[in-house]
Amino acid sequence: MRIIASFSKLGPVRFVSHLDMQRLFQRAFRRAGLPLAYSQGFNPHPLLSFATALSVGYTSDGEYFDVTLSEDLPVDEFMSRVNAVLPAGVLITDAVDAGEFKASLTPLMRSADYDVTLSFEAPVEKAAVEKAVGELLGGEIIVDKKTKGGIKPVDIRPMLISFRLLSLEGRRARFALSGRLTAEGGLPPELLFRALYEKLGVTAVSSVHRKKIEMDWSMLK
Repeated sequence: MRIIASFSKLGPVRFVSHLDMQRLFQRAFRRAGLPLAYSQGFNPHPLLSFATALSVGYTSDGEYFDVTLSEDLPVDEFMSRVNAVLPAGVLITDAVDAGEFKASLTPLMRSADYDVTLSFEAPVEKAAVEKAVGELLGGEIIVDKKTKGGIKPVDIRPMLISFRLLSLEGRRARFALSGRLTAEGGLPPELLFRALYEKLGVTAVSSVHRKKIEMDWSMLK
């Protein structure tokens, strides 16, 4: 039985890495006494995978994983047993029986929506922020990005769907951000912020919350 589940990651656990989140769920499944299915070979491991990684320091209301069980289990019971042993800040919010669907979750991803708060180190004018955002949306956004071949300049504008200033109070600005998120890669929010800082001539401390990942569930049918 394969289960696809969504979960939230809030509070101090935002500093837990993706690899440690995998270990956290594996421990929770064992503590919940779930009948896990394991891979074959010399080093068997639970058949657990995540749709995508969440950057350390980000919070989220909509991450996804799938896990395979060796026996059938009602999804409601799966959720209640696992949630009972998960640490504060991590909660499974929904789960479904994936039936015969065997493919990875990653190809189902389409985009992600974020709530962003930037606390600027110096005062900024609302008009200046809106102008900078407009310039970013209006052309290429060339940033230095770490790749397998080293640091290279790339244009991240094709990965940006929308970027909008919601409010500015003192040095604290809130934005709504939407970016592409696919198996081939996604929008790196921090690189977008860096481009914004360059236009404004001031840096900021960022706080990012991923509201949801848009998935193409029609592929499950």
